[in-house]
Amino acid sequence: MADLIKKELDAFTPEQIAQGTADGKQDCARHVLFSAHGVPQSYIEAGDPYQKQIQECVRLISDALPGEEDGVKIHLSYQSRVGPIEWLRPYTDDVLPELGEAGVKNPVVVPISFVSEHIETLEEIDIEYRELAEESGITNWRRCPALNTESAFIDDMADMVVEALSEPSQTVTEACVANNVGNLDLQSVDGQAEIQSAGVGGVGGDSELRMRM
Repeated sequence: MADLIKKELDAFTPEQIAQGTADGKQDCARHVLFSAHGVPQSYIEAGDPYQKQIQECVRLISDALPGEEDGVKIHLSYQSRVGPIEWLRPYTDDVLPELGEAGVKNPVVVPISFVSEHIETLEEIDIEYRELAEESGITNWRRCPALNTESAFIDDMADMVVEALSEPSQTVTEACVANNVGNLDLQSVDGQAEIQSAGVGGVGGDSELRMRM
């Protein structure tokens, strides 16, 4: 993800970078706005770790990006709320006008909790939020693509799947209970589950991938 963001940051022209600090309101010419999917605030109060996970993810990615000393400032907001209840703040549709008012001209918007393009990136970010940004005085809008089929992402996902199959973190009983599976003789199933895989870099290549019950 950091590499994709860097490509967008590097795409700003010298003229656009100059615009970013021309009015004296901003010390940083370029800005990265991580826009994560929101959840109701009540989920977090009930113990859901989502907000901390997003913050940690943003921190780790930001560590691999240019910093404020390089003219890049990081922001985090939350999108896609529905209904009248309180969701995680700050809301992306509040932050964009605030950035415009603060003189930001060169944002890269990053769909941080979305791994592929869909309506919340292609319509909500690319159309609705871009329109809001331009109405707020943000002129040089850029949006980082989602991870999609980025090779490093796919490789990491494949490795995680193989590791999970090789050393499952849950027994069959625990998985069934967690997923409300009923009408199953769990005691006998736990002793019969068997998983084989070809290992990292070759799932299904020279070996079998099967689960026997």
